[in-house]
Amino acid sequence: MHDSADQSGPVSPTAPSPGDGVFPGERATTVRSFAAGLADIAPELPDTVWKNLFQQTSGHLLAGRAVLQGADSIGQDLSAVDADHYSDLPSADVLTQIRRQAPDSPELRFAHLLSFMRDVNADTLAIAAGAMPHLGSFSIPAAPEDTRPFEVSDLSAQLNEDGVLLPALDRTGHHTIAPVMRTILRRLYDARDRHSESRSRRALGASAAEWLQAPAAYQSEGFDEALLQAAETGEWKALTELWANRGHALMVDHFDATLEAFSKVPEAQAHNSAVLAEALGDCLQVDEVRRRLGVNDALTVLNEVNFEHAAVPTLDSRLERIKDGDFTVDDIMIMAIASMRRQKLLGQSDQGVHIARAAQELINDTRHFQSAPSRLCEARFHLEYGITSMFVGDLTESAQLLRRSIILTELASASSPYLLLPAHAYSALAHAMLGNGPSSDVHLRHFDELKERTRFSSPHTLTAYSLARMIRAMDALDLDEASQYSARLADPSLGHHSWLGVVQYRSLFAILHSDVGIEAKRLQQVIDTNRSSLPADGLLLHTLQLTLVGLHLAQGQTHLAQNVLLDAETESPYIILARAQLHLTIGEHGTAAHLANRVLSQNSLDLHTKASARAVQAASLLGKGELVESDSAFVDALEYCRIAASLIPVAMVPKSLRDQLIERSSNAAEWDLIAPVFPTGPGPVDDPGSADEVGLADGPGPVDDLRLGETRFGDGSIGGPGGLGAGERLRQRLLSFGETLRIRAGHTLLSPSQRQLLALLDTQSSVSAIAAELSLVEGTVKNKLSNLYARLGVRNRRDALARGYEYGYLPTDR
Repeated sequence: MHDSADQSGPVSPTAPSPGDGVFPGERATTVRSFAAGLADIAPELPDTVWKNLFQQTSGHLLAGRAVLQGADSIGQDLSAVDADHYSDLPSADVLTQIRRQAPDSPELRFAHLLSFMRDVNADTLAIAAGAMPHLGSFSIPAAPEDTRPFEVSDLSAQLNEDGVLLPALDRTGHHTIAPVMRTILRRLYDARDRHSESRSRRALGASAAEWLQAPAAYQSEGFDEALLQAAETGEWKALTELWANRGHALMVDHFDATLEAFSKVPEAQAHNSAVLAEALGDCLQVDEVRRRLGVNDALTVLNEVNFEHAAVPTLDSRLERIKDGDFTVDDIMIMAIASMRRQKLLGQSDQGVHIARAAQELINDTRHFQSAPSRLCEARFHLEYGITSMFVGDLTESAQLLRRSIILTELASASSPYLLLPAHAYSALAHAMLGNGPSSDVHLRHFDELKERTRFSSPHTLTAYSLARMIRAMDALDLDEASQYSARLADPSLGHHSWLGVVQYRSLFAILHSDVGIEAKRLQQVIDTNRSSLPADGLLLHTLQLTLVGLHLAQGQTHLAQNVLLDAETESPYIILARAQLHLTIGEHGTAAHLANRVLSQNSLDLHTKASARAVQAASLLGKGELVESDSAFVDALEYCRIAASLIPVAMVPKSLRDQLIERSSNAAEWDLIAPVFPTGPGPVDDPGSADEVGLADGPGPVDDLRLGETRFGDGSIGGPGGLGAGERLRQRLLSFGETLRIRAGHTLLSPSQRQLLALLDTQSSVSAIAAELSLVEGTVKNKLSNLYARLGVRNRRDALARGYEYGYLPTDR
């Protein structure tokens, strides 16, 4: 603060020096002269009180007189008043005197505007200068002839010289206004216009709104002040554009100011703008989490928030007003985003897809709109649309939408890394689920780089990332790393932890890990619970049923696998592939080969499904004894595995057949070609158990538990002179891999009518009773029983029942 070295000495009667300053009246430059100039009012005040009053008034005598007379008028001894309350005391009579003596100068008007600023720096000086033309009836005096126009630097220099602005001691380039001076400056024009403060604030708000539109403003020191000034004066159009173009990045970069500013949005404004409704609701949600956590660090708080957009109206509730032109394109996109997110929470993502398509139709009808959407809102819309498409199983559409979101975000003038993070996480997941491992790895690397730079990631994003990492670990048959991510996905604090995709791939991990346990019952329960809400095209249901068949076959429960397939009468390639796997495990190799061919003949297959069908085809041909054809099919399967960067299709062949295929495929060049896709570097994987740690791994991890038959040296290398090549090491890894689908050779599949007949044979005492139950004549029943016996390879009722129990067609718990 402005002060003097002699202020602690006794007060001398030296009169203050007069001057032609900005503020009316004289200004003392020391505590002594200040006390002397006011001794007629309070001759016996302690030195500490004079010092405090001097600092609170910057030495201006009229300001000091206003405080002293104000205290006297209410019968208060200033010695008994806390210095922080001096600004509440100025006398109305002295304020009137100050107004009469105040020159009508741009410097004083400039100071008046600055008194409403929380922080005075180069940016807020510019905002205040920009507000001067907005003062309405307060005319701005013209500069004298032959002089240059008034400039901000000139105005602020004069205010500094007169002590109206004081340099802040803790921040270079910043200034403060003494508290009493701030109060007086704010009320300086009240006598001339009753609403001068309101008008001045509106002028500042208009100037701040204009200033916020400059691209460089976002990173400047005055952004927070400008944001708050605009919010306080209701410059909602400017704040709407700001949120549409910056979104939630505002919370990260300007946490406190954003929450305070957008929490002021009136309900009426939110009713007419979905953009402002989202900003208001999300800021209130973040503020609630901040209070609950008791911390004020933006990233710590935001990493705990899954935005609900609860304040945003649904798209269908505003259709009429949209057609009337009451909302912008950005509003429609925000409403669609909120509606899609709500449908996901309700387990009705297919409805979310319909909403996205309806929104696109509205947006494309340009008759209703005069402005183009912001790139950020468009990128957010495609991101949410892509995620929703993933939830209904349309992975190809999802990957395309997510790619468009990334492109739009990167093209935006205000590109947001906080939007790129979920886009890359979900893109990595979409490509991993499609069997496009290399593309998934690219997005995972981008995610890791962004997360390390920003330290930001929402719970939903971490779920997508963790699942993508888990799939990629399983692709490399790195079950240790996959297990770590599987455990992470079981954490209820993560968003979507119960999503069907998570359940599906945790079930696949159980098959690869040879630890199915109750996973089949759990997946069946999930399918039954969600069947009514699964998309009508059946894509997601079919992939879940394929995994469920695999779980049953891994346990040797062929009859249960058949039950699933009987319930899934469809030409879906996933169901046909599941049938092929079923027939392969019971030794019906011709049927399995035929079914695999049917899968491969279908268009638009993902690489993973192609590789799986080729692997089943190769194993079936091997079982039929067609060795040349089998070897050729297996080479094709390995090539698909190389392109997809996944060994799962080979691993999902029953081990006895898989090992024979691998043993027969000993061409070193072929294996050396595929080996680099599946590195086997030494060392443990970082524990991904916490949100801060997830995202640090770079690609598939080691497979220490699968490296059998490898020579390891002291420096950690594998092989060496005369050691195994990379391709041969990969062969040995696959040969050492455990059982997945169990062979049940000789197991006979029964038709539904044969299974019904076998059940009746178990519960009914005679042929006549069975005939009565089926409403058939006894001769027909006897013929059917003969066919059943032949199918089971038995000759009598007792052996048929024994075989029925063996195959699991009859319950054993009665």
